[in-house]
This record gives sequence, C-alpha cells and structure tokens, in this order.
Amino acid sequence: MRLWIHTAFGLVLVATWAGVSSVEAESAAELSAKAVMKLPVGQPDKAPVISGITLSPTANLLATVGDDHLLRIWDVEHAQVMQVMFSHADWVRAAAFRPDGQILATAGDDHRICYWNVASGRLALKLPDEGLPVHALAFAPNGRMLAAGGFGDQVRIYDGSDGRMLQQLDAPGSDIRAVTFSPDSMHLAAAGRRGVIRIWQSATGKQVAELPDAGRRILALAYSPDGKLLAAGGQQRVIRLWDVATLKRSTDLPVPSGEVFSLAFCGDGSLLASGGSDNVIRLWNLCTRQEQVRLAGHTGTVATLAFGAQGNVLYSGGFDTTVRVWQWKDGGQGSVSQRTVSIEIK
Repeated sequence: MRLWIHTAFGLVLVATWAGVSSVEAESAAELSAKAVMKLPVGQPDKAPVISGITLSPTANLLATVGDDHLLRIWDVEHAQVMQVMFSHADWVRAAAFRPDGQILATAGDDHRICYWNVASGRLALKLPDEGLPVHALAFAPNGRMLAAGGFGDQVRIYDGSDGRMLQQLDAPGSDIRAVTFSPDSMHLAAAGRRGVIRIWQSATGKQVAELPDAGRRILALAYSPDGKLLAAGGQQRVIRLWDVATLKRSTDLPVPSGEVFSLAFCGDGSLLASGGSDNVIRLWNLCTRQEQVRLAGHTGTVATLAFGAQGNVLYSGGFDTTVRVWQWKDGGQGSVSQRTVSIEIK
C-alpha cells in the first residue's frame, strides 16, 4: 500500500508497503504536520492549552475549549473562528455537542456546566454548582441525556434539554476522567483514577457491570460505532478493548511510549485513533490489531480527539496549544491510503 501526503510543495510519497498485515507497531509510518494557521488568542501573547474539542453532527462546526476559560466555535470549511463565548471562571475541561447540533455543553474547574445555544451563540443554561471540578461530558446519542463526571464520587445524568438532574450514580472512584454512552444510548460507562470501568443502564441507573482494568488510571473511553467494543486507555502503556456482549477483555494494544489521554473510533470502527503524553497520534488497525500510522507534529500531550465521518477527518487538540486536522482515504478494513495536509492552529 502506498501512503501519500499533500504539502504546499505538492504530493509526496512518504511510505510504501505491500500489505497492512505486515506493518508492525515499531515500523508504522510517521507523518508530520506541514501547514500553520494563526488563531486569535484570548489573552495577550498566550494561546490556550486545548483540553476539549467536539465536532457538530453535520461536521461543519468545531468547538474548542481550554485553560483561557473560553469557548470557541469554528467554521470548519473556512478554518475561521465564528464565535468566542465566555461564562466559565476557570479552565474549561470538556465540551460536547448535542446530537441535533442545537445545544453545546461545556464544563470545567469552576464546577459549572453550561448549555449554549449554538445558533445564537448565547448561554442558554448554567446548571447549579457541582461543588467540584467537572472533567468529562457526554451526550447520549439520542440527545435526551448529558452525563458528567469529575472530582467527585458520583456520575450525574442531566436532561439533555432543560438540564434537570435525572440521576446521581455511584462512581467507580472520586476522580472520573471519562464518560461515554453506547451508540444505542442504552448504557453509560465511566472510569477514572481507580482503574475500574463501571457500566449502568442509562434509563434506570442500574449497574450492569464493573470491569477491573489492572488498577491503572483510565483517562479515555470510547464505544465502537457498532457498540460491540469498548476501548479504554490511560496508564501502563496499553489500550484495552472489551467485548461488550461478554464483558470480557478482547484485546490489548501495546502503546510503545506515554500514557493514553484520548481515543476515537474512526470510519466504520476498523480504525482506532489514540493520543497520548508522547505527543503522537496512533492509528490502530483493529482488523490486524497493529499500529498502522503515526501522526506526528504535536509538541505536547494530545489531550482530545474528535472524528468526522464525512471525509474521514480527525481533529486533535493538545497541551501544546494547537489543534490539528488530519484527513485520509479509507481503503477499507482499517487501511489508510492517503493523508492530506495537516493544519496546525496556534
């Protein structure tokens, strides 16, 4: 398979190999960013650390949040900031679009969860003080619920429209860093410092599973698009895949270096992207269980990932104050045949 990269200087062949199955983790092609865009900053001479990015359902808007307390909404096609919103009084850690694209939720170290009206750019709701920082948010795919977790011993579920508290669930520990709903909205998974994944029925709050993960700190969770796999990443340099039907460990993907901070299934779910403290994004072929491509260029931890199915576009944000955009052609079964220019926003 031939792997190409578009640059300002033309189309360049950067790697060639005969077949995906022969690509070992240590021999994965490594590609670097080539283009740079300027981002207006919220404070003089300071670009924000990016801790959360989220893509609208139509993939035309991208929201970014970080340590400058601001929410920015981007026009993806023109790579321009459309709106800059302020309501949080501290670092904004997480952001999530509601599946209908009308509401955007944000949360952070100021203990507050905000609902924003995307069309007007105005604050729609500010939920009551959580009492502790909130570091993880996720809307259910049906849009009816918003899950939140952070420095507390509970995972809270709110109404996706009016922000009413629906449920308070006993969390697996007091430092929750990841929450995610299954694609059918029927289950909610959460994990954090304790290294245990807890799964509930989202409608009833009944606990249905607790998956021990070797006691390692878990920083990222992601369900596959078909709901058959649950991926977990964090410490100990491994991404663990769980079989959702049997609730048993399916596969471990060894990460060569660093902790895993972010995960995103790509395309039909045959590719899994991971970002970590080694500043690298890795694309894993889940058909071969091998690392296929490394996307290099970040100079700080890759804290957040968002995938847009339209055009196979992956967005990454990190502690280096940049957001990067990666695109490729999907050759099927997890293969990557082309990547276009990577854009660094700073």
